[in-house]
Amino acid sequence: MIRKTLLAAAVLLALGAPAAAQTPIPFGPSLEAAGWEEIAFRGIPATTYAAEGTDRLSVVAERSSSVLAARLPPAALDATRAAWRWRVDAGPPPTDLGRRGGDDRALALYFAFAPEADRAAAEAGRTGLRSLLLSGRGRLLVYVFGGAGGRGDVVENPYARGRGVYLIRRPADAPTGTWLAEEVDLAADHRAAFGEEPGVLVGVAVASDADDTGGRNVGAIEGLVVR
Repeated sequence: MIRKTLLAAAVLLALGAPAAAQTPIPFGPSLEAAGWEEIAFRGIPATTYAAEGTDRLSVVAERSSSVLAARLPPAALDATRAAWRWRVDAGPPPTDLGRRGGDDRALALYFAFAPEADRAAAEAGRTGLRSLLLSGRGRLLVYVFGGAGGRGDVVENPYARGRGVYLIRRPADAPTGTWLAEEVDLAADHRAAFGEEPGVLVGVAVASDADDTGGRNVGAIEGLVVR
């Protein structure tokens, strides 16, 4: 009996802890049906976003800039990792992501955290995602395809100083026209950026901007999941 117990324990250790439940973040069948909301900026044309099936988003920025955002379901509030695939077919030249008015990037994927004290509001769907993204008291991790830095560089978000950072996953000179897979440790990146554990993950957003450089960005994101 003891031998069997030890053998079972060894098997469990070998297999490791059960994987965290995975929550897909859909884009379709339509953006509206999937709960996405566009945040536009005064005086700047909006970027074009379109769902392609359930799990793919196509993006075209034509001298434009806007953000597409969605709340996350309660099942995702404690997610600590994320994965997705993205591709860029056309994008801006390398830009200084830390400079307002000069930070165009082909694609950016936002993860918005609210303080733990806001958990009840987040579970009830009352978290103000727009205010959290633009001027709230939460924290923003923004993974970027673009910018003048190198892979792994972290740049303070000039629009959310002290509470937001850009993390370059693929610099502007990364390969285009091909799907590239990403997997990130949100909790570890949050600790490194802000020196504290993350609160609750309440929202995600996608952006592409070409208003500063006056060009045209074409790209897509698919298979977005958190766990």
